[in-house]
Amino acid sequence: MPFKPIALPILGHHKRQGEAESTVIKLPQVTIIVLNWNGLNDTLDCLKSLGQLDYQNYEVVVVDNGSVDGSVSVIRERFPAVTIIENGENLGYAGGNNVGLRYAMAQGVDYALLLNNDTVVDPAFLRILVGAAEADPAVGIAGPTIYYHERSNVIWSAGGAIDWRQGSTRMVGLDEPDEGQFGQVPRTVDFITGCAMLVRRAVLEQAGLLDERFFAYYE
Repeated sequence: MPFKPIALPILGHHKRQGEAESTVIKLPQVTIIVLNWNGLNDTLDCLKSLGQLDYQNYEVVVVDNGSVDGSVSVIRERFPAVTIIENGENLGYAGGNNVGLRYAMAQGVDYALLLNNDTVVDPAFLRILVGAAEADPAVGIAGPTIYYHERSNVIWSAGGAIDWRQGSTRMVGLDEPDEGQFGQVPRTVDFITGCAMLVRRAVLEQAGLLDERFFAYYE
């Protein structure tokens, strides 16, 4: 079946500088993949924010692309519950994340979330993303509105747009103050940035993994 990407008006900060139901409901399983390459401090901040998520069925996997800054040992010490996969070399964005995606697929997860290590997320981030995807089976990929880390009301991305005539892309809402211009409901967009991208398992099964001919960007 065809899938669509959607962008949601929920929080994420990018360092580019109800009462409980009595019935137990099984939440979809999510693997969160954080790619690290010599970015220890950013990765630690990211992992700390992930530890505050209010979603209950997820695993965090750090894929290390051959870091030489001591990242692996520090992450293992401070976040013992995090799964670490060591590549031994820098495989780039596509290659490194594909290692994590293969791991996630082998675990039988329902969704994989690619998340840049230079992000911190809102506690409701994952719950809202998964909820939007579960509400519409046609949604293949979902992403949040992303804000600058130091300018928390200024948008970095509210989804992506493609100019097919010029062969160019842009981030919707880039550098705009958030004044509610993108509403409060999910929107269909041309693409979701790999900075924070929730992917349905069926999409990975049908479309395959990231294109490793692209070391970084446009994967």
